[in-house]
Amino acid sequence: MKKTKQVIGALLIVFAIAAMVYWETAGRDQIMTEKVLVAGADIAKGEKITGQLLSAASAIPETVVAGALKPDEINKVEGKVAAQAVAKNQQISDSLLSDPGEEEADKLSPYLIKSDWIDSRSSSLRRGDTVGIYSRNGDTLIGEFEVVYVKDASDKEITDIVSEDLSYVRQGKPERGVRDRAHGSGVVDHIEILAELYEYQRILKFVELKEEKLLIVQKEGER
Repeated sequence: MKKTKQVIGALLIVFAIAAMVYWETAGRDQIMTEKVLVAGADIAKGEKITGQLLSAASAIPETVVAGALKPDEINKVEGKVAAQAVAKNQQISDSLLSDPGEEEADKLSPYLIKSDWIDSRSSSLRRGDTVGIYSRNGDTLIGEFEVVYVKDASDKEITDIVSEDLSYVRQGKPERGVRDRAHGSGVVDHIEILAELYEYQRILKFVELKEEKLLIVQKEGER
């Protein structure tokens, strides 16, 4: 009887050790965490997402982001691209995915360059021009952009007032060169440029952090 108790005691000890090992190696994850898809490497905005770029990871429920994809949902990433830059080990969610066409269409948007941001600009600036945006003294180029709106202080679009002297008209079309814009319908107050979000954020950061106004330089030709 005593020997039987010793055997049972030894078995209970072995069982307890095995249970502890299982809990530490696998049980804790299975009970207290969820499996989610994460980026196995940094993924650039617009990059096509494939299964090779992803891996499965364990996360406690409180840290699982909304819309996070599970490993068995990896088929949802097929044919998708990253809607924004994704860091290594970042959870993959629906909001990070977009169709290639949608991503390209949403790439550029109009952004406002406020009047109080502008130190200097030409009065001949018009919609469709390409401009370089520089630091106030012109030593730092922030970027080149297409102008989509040129507005006065009342938010009306500024257009050319055609002179009665049409000597500059060629083949029935008025010359749109900068030097031929003698008269405008108003005074340029602010403009809107076509840019990507990160480009606009770069301008905003420059204005806010450096507390410096911008030099807007017209460029003849396309961007």
